[in-house]
Amino acid sequence: MEQDGKNFLSPDRILTEVRKSLKTRNVVDVEEDQVKMVVLAVGGQRYALHGKDVKEILQGREIHPVPFLPTYIPGLVNVRGEIEAAIDLGRLLGSEKRPHPKGLIAMVQKGRFRAAMLVDEVVDVVDIPLTRVGPPLSSLSGVLRELVSGTVEFSGEALALLDVEKLVARVTP
Repeated sequence: MEQDGKNFLSPDRILTEVRKSLKTRNVVDVEEDQVKMVVLAVGGQRYALHGKDVKEILQGREIHPVPFLPTYIPGLVNVRGEIEAAIDLGRLLGSEKRPHPKGLIAMVQKGRFRAAMLVDEVVDVVDIPLTRVGPPLSSLSGVLRELVSGTVEFSGEALALLDVEKLVARVTP
């Protein structure tokens, strides 16, 4: 259409052109905020911990038994001259008792609390977008329900995100 010798676009034509333009635009993903997670295997299950709470991974530490401790604390370990409580995460979560003469340890720290968590394997350390951290699954039960603060998607699997602060509250008087 022309009006007074100039090209004239109706509002409908303008909207149509804008819609076409929006459909053909390349959408560029903005980098999402990420959080570092440590994926652990314990008792045949995988769990995640916030990377900021895991200070180091150690191998081959002897566990020195101490009588009258809860079953999920098989004893103490010496970490470069510091004596730390060894927490059997599998036992705490309800797995059967297993021997731990020397095991893989994830040293966790939250505030002044520091402990050696016995784990079967460190599966991976990954950066996960915050949008992939969800609420805890409603199907969780028992101690696991008390210790989980969320769910993390990892390799197509929903992992329970263990909360070290809740763990501290559970294992300290």
